[in-house]
Amino acid sequence: MARAVMATLLAAAFVCAVSAEQVSGSVGGRGFGDTINWVSFSEGIAEAEATQKPAMVVIHKSWCGACKALGPKVAGNSEIAELAKDFVMINVHDDEEANTTEKFKPDGGYIPRVIFFDGLHGEVLLDNINKGGNPSYKYFHTGAESIVASMKEVKDLFQSEAFRSKGKAEL
Repeated sequence: MARAVMATLLAAAFVCAVSAEQVSGSVGGRGFGDTINWVSFSEGIAEAEATQKPAMVVIHKSWCGACKALGPKVAGNSEIAELAKDFVMINVHDDEEANTTEKFKPDGGYIPRVIFFDGLHGEVLLDNINKGGNPSYKYFHTGAESIVASMKEVKDLFQSEAFRSKGKAEL
């Protein structure tokens, strides 16, 4: 009996250790989907630059009605979950926005904002906006469809040899 208990405890400890290793640095979905590996702003920017991958930065607040409406749409969208595998997914929540820089407020500090970061060149992708949205709030999304379109556009951009070979000054 004691051996069975010990074996169960060892198995549980192993599972916990493996799980903790897999979600290292994870901040959780915070309403935007727990199946996506969301990371903090500082960790995500460092990861995007180290891996030269694009990052999708979602900036939102717990008290924001538009943010609460957008979260489940992102969380429930299988296409976003699949595309997320090609991005560093950054979830900036409440007071964490103070950790971001002004370049993540290119047209104001409204929320929610979905902004794409170029880990290859270290720049915000200012041209990647919600093309069907309000031109005064270019990075404001109300549904998954516009986010999927933006993610596909960024993914295609990163697969372009012309983009990959450009220097920062050319962007």
